[in-house]
Amino acid sequence: MSGQATEPIPTTEQLPTEITRRKRSRAGLYTAVAVIVIAAVALGAAWGAGWLKPASTAASNCAGPGAGPSVVATPAVTATANRLSPSTTTPTILGAGSSLVYPLMYQWESVYSAATVNYLSVGSSAGITDITQKSVDFGASDAPLNGAQRGAAPGVLTIPESAGAVVPIYNLPGVGVLKFNGTVLAEIYLGKLTNWNNTPLQTLNPAASLPNACIQVVHRSDGSGTTFIWTSYLSLENKTWSTQVGKGTTVNWPVGTGQAKNAGVAGYVGKTPDSIGYVDLNYALNTGGVTMGAVKNPAGNYISATVANSASALTDANPTLPSGGGDWYNVSLLNAPGANDYPITSLTYMFVYQNLSKAYPSYTLTNAEALVAFLNWTVTTGQSYSALLYYVPLPAYIVTADQTTIASMTFNGSPVP
Repeated sequence: MSGQATEPIPTTEQLPTEITRRKRSRAGLYTAVAVIVIAAVALGAAWGAGWLKPASTAASNCAGPGAGPSVVATPAVTATANRLSPSTTTPTILGAGSSLVYPLMYQWESVYSAATVNYLSVGSSAGITDITQKSVDFGASDAPLNGAQRGAAPGVLTIPESAGAVVPIYNLPGVGVLKFNGTVLAEIYLGKLTNWNNTPLQTLNPAASLPNACIQVVHRSDGSGTTFIWTSYLSLENKTWSTQVGKGTTVNWPVGTGQAKNAGVAGYVGKTPDSIGYVDLNYALNTGGVTMGAVKNPAGNYISATVANSASALTDANPTLPSGGGDWYNVSLLNAPGANDYPITSLTYMFVYQNLSKAYPSYTLTNAEALVAFLNWTVTTGQSYSALLYYVPLPAYIVTADQTTIASMTFNGSPVP
């Protein structure tokens, strides 16, 4: 069974409330782009708590390490399987996980016609929990499974489905694009650099008029693959960060305010003067009130992320890929060596079970065929939507590896047709 894109990209009226549209015209054609905006309820709560008030310009009022609002991580949202009965003509495929890749996933579920696809943007950690508990057909994460997670989900396969950039964003009215390096970003998130006009940042940006205002640090409150990418990069760049905080989908943040999902971080920064956060490129380009910073790469160049320089990072990093059932935890595209490579680029992943009849006793062959067909579509035809939404289409060698992994999936001891 195979699917095909029989519809154009949805109109504004067809999109969910957390998505808006941004259209571009090129050679007479319109390319619609999914845009993520803020959860109004979360912002209302933030205003009520007083978190969105402008920061004081007095240096003595800046929060030090450990200060700031107490944030409790958002608990994992567990998806509820909703597969249709074997007699139903169109099967339903349920996925959950990464908010970074949600705009692309939403596009896929909107245009795929051979089955009904429902994707829940609950964060990478929750997506891993859901596939481990077998409450979804596939999980999605920007962080590969670690050893403990692989042990908890025996038989799970890893399928890269895209690559993307994680970027620093900030809200400094009147200030243009700033240059950052890994050391400055790490020291901001460690709470060592507390004012925007700190000497290291001003030295990188001598022409910028940086305010004497407290830096309002924003990070994810939920388990996040975006956080895994960001903290992995900071760990490479800063020894103190590596030893005191480290990398992970959740970490013990030294400073800052937590917000759920990429949309929450982007929305909070967009409404909070003097704040800084980190999000996927799609959210950075499509959220009002934020500016995306340029990041120094190993070649010494300051790079503002694009699909092109993220794609070149994927090519130049040239990672060695394990088998689908292997250990992907140390696969990295960070700090690729090319002169124009964006340094905070990463693969994103889907997780599925190899033996479908064993993992899901209620599965029929129809269910198995529908899932396999959808997976094959995402890594082939589905890649045509990636660049439109600021994700990197998979190169041919990763597509080939993915198809080998998908072909290994079985139902009742036989390969799924």
